[in-house]
Amino acid sequence: MNVELRVSTGPHEGQTFHFDRHAAFSVGRATDAQCSMPEDPFLSRHHFLVEVNPPLCLVRDLGSTNGIRVNGVRVECTRLQDGDTIAAGNSAFQVVIESSGVLPIVCRGCATPAPADLTISAMPGEVVEWYCRACADRRRRYPQPPKGYWIERYIGGGGMGEVFLARREADNLPVALKVMIPVVAAGDRIRAYFLREMNVMRNLRHRNIVAFFEAIEDEGQFQLLMEFIDGKGARDWVDALPGPPPIQAIASIGKQLLLALDHAHQRGFVHRDIKPSNVLVMGGVRRPLVKLSDFGLAKNFRDEAGFNGMTIEGDFGGSMGFLSPDHIRGFRDVKGAADIYSAGATLYYLLSGRYPFLDFDPKNADAINKTLEHPAVPLRVHRRDVPDALDRIIRRALEKNPSDRWPTAKDMADALSPFATDPLMKSSNAPGPSSECS
Repeated sequence: MNVELRVSTGPHEGQTFHFDRHAAFSVGRATDAQCSMPEDPFLSRHHFLVEVNPPLCLVRDLGSTNGIRVNGVRVECTRLQDGDTIAAGNSAFQVVIESSGVLPIVCRGCATPAPADLTISAMPGEVVEWYCRACADRRRRYPQPPKGYWIERYIGGGGMGEVFLARREADNLPVALKVMIPVVAAGDRIRAYFLREMNVMRNLRHRNIVAFFEAIEDEGQFQLLMEFIDGKGARDWVDALPGPPPIQAIASIGKQLLLALDHAHQRGFVHRDIKPSNVLVMGGVRRPLVKLSDFGLAKNFRDEAGFNGMTIEGDFGGSMGFLSPDHIRGFRDVKGAADIYSAGATLYYLLSGRYPFLDFDPKNADAINKTLEHPAVPLRVHRRDVPDALDRIIRRALEKNPSDRWPTAKDMADALSPFATDPLMKSSNAPGPSSECS
């Protein structure tokens, strides 16, 4: 399956953009737009974004001045069909969706036919798995545990699955069992790719990263066995405190988070979805311990395999405010600098309870545009007790251009280190008066 955007009118008339896999595509006058049109004065710098996951295709207005029209109707966000026309400024794009070789799909649980846009290309004879929403929800909430484990209780759920506390029968070891089911049909090759990539995560070992044990597929349901962490997401941990979180505590959380990221980046892994809910915190404010969770899921369960459909309807809604501009412009190609940005946005939020941009609401249409273009508000506007130097450290992480951020996560961790030391602990470790006579 393929999707094409053909420029039918405007300065770039005749140009064609081709997509055969999950991708984001921005249009505007800015030089960093995938389709940069500085010649069109009626386009905003970042005018609109098209996300493609063939055969699905969505368009979203990025808070532009003049808006966008699909088939003559002004829209903010809508799904595109074959033959649609997107008009913005003096330019227009024709949408062409080719769906040759598509196989019909039915729910494996109840045999309900899948919607027309929930189909995949598959090789002849390839087994295709898909569950309707009702069957998928039932299987997530009442899974059969892997052989040798039993489920003790339900812990919670999120955008990518349900989590249970399970125990290994051999030694009663507690583990976190994450249950995920693709919401689009998945063929043999995609499922094998996911299992192979997730099992690579076994090699990622760090005291501040949740240990990954094994990925198992059971009739279209993916079960991930991970280290069980008896902690809270960083936002919930902060909310449970009696007052504003101490600067030292958040700096310590940030340092541990960045050391975990540096360990992963040095080994070629990028998290791609750093946000407070993925930063698990244990202990009190004097010595918090951080464990970074969901490593690899953003890449392998959503962006690469395409299991979760469209980012605009999912990831952007749940992670906006922490996603980097690089992620929005091209989420498949983000590097370690994107994690550094998201870590900075997470620390900013934990310290202030606010997102980095003025009057920012992740649900508003202008949220993406503010992420791409607006500067971060100094932290000291929200918390006067934040030292200038710490404010500068975090705002450097929030620079729009990746090359203007900290060169590595380790560099940012080192910069945070002086603020991460508990002054009471430091003084208690200082040597006492000498007992020797002078």
